[in-house]
Amino acid sequence: MKPYISALLLFLFAFGCKQPEVPIQVKNDVDSIIFQYVPDKREGVCDVNIELLKNKKLLIKGETSIPEAKSGILNYFAQSGIEITDSLKILPDPSEISNPRGIVSISICNMKMDPSHSSELVSQAIMGTPVKIMKKSGSWLLVQTPDHYIGWITASGLREKSEDEFSEWKKSDRVIFTSKSGEIFTESPGTGVISDAVAGIIVNKVAEMAEYFVVELPDGRRGRIYKKDGVEFGKWCSEIKPEAGKLVNFATSVTGTSYLWGGTSTKMADCSGFVKTVYFTGGIILARDASQQFLYGDEVDISSSFDALMPGDLLFFGSLNTKGEKRITHTGLFLGDTEFIHSSVTNGMVWNNSLDSTRSDYNSYLVKILMGARRIIGAETGKGIEHISKHNWYR
Repeated sequence: MKPYISALLLFLFAFGCKQPEVPIQVKNDVDSIIFQYVPDKREGVCDVNIELLKNKKLLIKGETSIPEAKSGILNYFAQSGIEITDSLKILPDPSEISNPRGIVSISICNMKMDPSHSSELVSQAIMGTPVKIMKKSGSWLLVQTPDHYIGWITASGLREKSEDEFSEWKKSDRVIFTSKSGEIFTESPGTGVISDAVAGIIVNKVAEMAEYFVVELPDGRRGRIYKKDGVEFGKWCSEIKPEAGKLVNFATSVTGTSYLWGGTSTKMADCSGFVKTVYFTGGIILARDASQQFLYGDEVDISSSFDALMPGDLLFFGSLNTKGEKRITHTGLFLGDTEFIHSSVTNGMVWNNSLDSTRSDYNSYLVKILMGARRIIGAETGKGIEHISKHNWYR
């Protein structure tokens, strides 16, 4: 037994009627275990509290979305020989969440930091996005999206599904909207609209006509998507791949789109939401935030020049902290010929700039804070760069 564990046992039983606090070493050890399994709180829940009861037992309570984190904490106490009462809940709790899956049912669903309309917008999920439901708070649901990101959405923007219903959805015939934006029209001929649409939304295919698909939205509404605006999801998955030319063309097609902190669609986007949306059109699910995106892909050496950059590469901007570590706060997509495109909070829109000081669109400030570049095309896929055709939430 570790020396400090032995000391802890003596500590717990040496105070008689006095109520001691939980030793700081125990708190630190548990925090280390939590960080091991949930290094990024944007992608996992692990809120743990430890109390020392009058009977000298430790009460472990809270909640986590990572079962392995709970196992690690319980193993730590089992090895220490300290008796505990386990009240640590694993999310989703079946007693509270009967349908742990869901499909976003509105064109763009806002994700908030807290279950409140006044809370900060942290991301968005578009129609047809599959989510994992973790817990409820009134009319709000805490969900996790396929990029592992966590946020609160209103229950009205989602159609809940059991695991069996979710499996059926993954097997169903679907249509993905491939145009930048547009409409889903009424099922009967005419110009009536049942919903707006943005690139990447996914709906069920009901029938196919000469010029359009008859589709069903996640909430049961039926309508039409013209074939010029969409393609069968299965066919799209089998053929799509990130190609520099297509990514560049799509990125430049949304030039002028308004900046929105937390935005992740072709209607409004922040910097990382913009590049994430562009790569989704190439079949790739990127991590949500710029600081997360910087962790994945193949590094491109730009320490001496920008010659190694290729169209489709991601540029990352930020600063160095006191430890000399890179703190990433902004990203953009390289277009080629020293030009890059990004959703700029300064300009309030998707905007082009150059790395070349002789050009009129040169941005000296961004070049000064350029921290590095990553290549997504050809990089190994996995967490952070996931092909939608291989993601088990979609297929």
